[in-house]
Amino acid sequence: MKYSLISTFALLVLCGAARCTEETVLRIGDKRISVEEFEKTAQKLRETGYGHVEELNSQGKQELLDGVIARELLIAEALRRGYDRDSTIAEAVAKSERKALMNRLYEQEAVQASYSFSEEELRAFFAQQQYDVEVLSQHIVCATEEEARLVLELLEEGTPFESLVRPYSLQNIQQRFGPGGWVGWFKIGEVYEGLKVPLGTMPVGSAYPAPVQTASGYHVFRLESRRPVDFGAVREWVEEKARVQSRADDMEHYVGTLRQRYQLALDAEVFAELLAVAPQSTQWDGEDAPLLRWRGGQLVAQEYLALVEQGRAPHPAELDSARLYKAVDNLAGKQIMVAEARKLGIADIKRERDALLVKRLYQAEAERVGEIGDAAVRAFYDQHLDQFTRADGRVADFALVRESIRTALRMRAETEAMDALLAELRKAYKSQIHVFPEALEKAFE
Repeated sequence: MKYSLISTFALLVLCGAARCTEETVLRIGDKRISVEEFEKTAQKLRETGYGHVEELNSQGKQELLDGVIARELLIAEALRRGYDRDSTIAEAVAKSERKALMNRLYEQEAVQASYSFSEEELRAFFAQQQYDVEVLSQHIVCATEEEARLVLELLEEGTPFESLVRPYSLQNIQQRFGPGGWVGWFKIGEVYEGLKVPLGTMPVGSAYPAPVQTASGYHVFRLESRRPVDFGAVREWVEEKARVQSRADDMEHYVGTLRQRYQLALDAEVFAELLAVAPQSTQWDGEDAPLLRWRGGQLVAQEYLALVEQGRAPHPAELDSARLYKAVDNLAGKQIMVAEARKLGIADIKRERDALLVKRLYQAEAERVGEIGDAAVRAFYDQHLDQFTRADGRVADFALVRESIRTALRMRAETEAMDALLAELRKAYKSQIHVFPEALEKAFE
């Protein structure tokens, strides 16, 4: 919410000292906001639409307070409309909760305060991760192994590599890679796992004789060039990579200890039945027994298939046993981590929920704006020709600026809709808003 929306926010009712508490900055209805809560929320506002508040003097605090009041009114309105019961928001809140809890758990329990490395350690990491060699290659990524093998046959017959990219390589790959299938210079340690050995050992100028499957599809590729990487030139990059890897290793170790602590166990028979589920099917015909069980929880096969149906997990028929085990184990691991975070008192996702509610409310008001018609766009252009006149006196053609004008007009209309909504909320909640000046003065001290 930008400050322009609430710069004239005049709905403050000052309370008498006898009714105030030093720790309460704001009360809206039955909801009280403490000094600590105000500081946290205000700091978040300064990272978004309140970056102009540089000094936390009385005026700066008042501006931030206005923003906090506006935010609380929008949250209250979203709750009144029942957006908290919307299944999409409920799912997003649950996902946000899991992510927030896991991140906080990692930071609090698993990750060290800092990571530092000697020169020798960095050079060893540089070599072990295969960042010391980079390659330039061409790729055609096919949807099926049959197509990939056909491409290899055509290459053996002398068909130019570049001519096979458009008809056989997946569209998203063509958009991501350069013309002719060129992917640019990549350090071997950065490419897909299945491509590391081929690209590190195959003769320069040759095509690899068999398709290699990765998460993107089936790769047919040729190596144009290979060259060493100068450690000194990339030392800072390597140090950051080492730091990230060390964090990941610590996190993996911590999750491993959690699995042991919660006694995570797999039922091999149920797992075998899940692995045998027919392609396209998400029905569970086996016994209603836990697939994975741990202290305080369990994951049944039908739960996994429900996630498959929602597009949130891969179908068992698409995976081998190792990859399916990893998929279900990850799901159980996330639930265990959330349980551990709550046990340690880390759970606090109200901020994430409130942000989603405000976003949903904004979307609802934006939908009421409707389309910005061509007539309105043309009228704005005609009335503001000076804005579209270049330094040489030439006026930008209407066709070139039409959509940018439409976007600007829509943004203005959405802002006006939110202004109108806030005006209504100011009236509705005027008698319920109380500010405690003495507590506000203590904030950020």
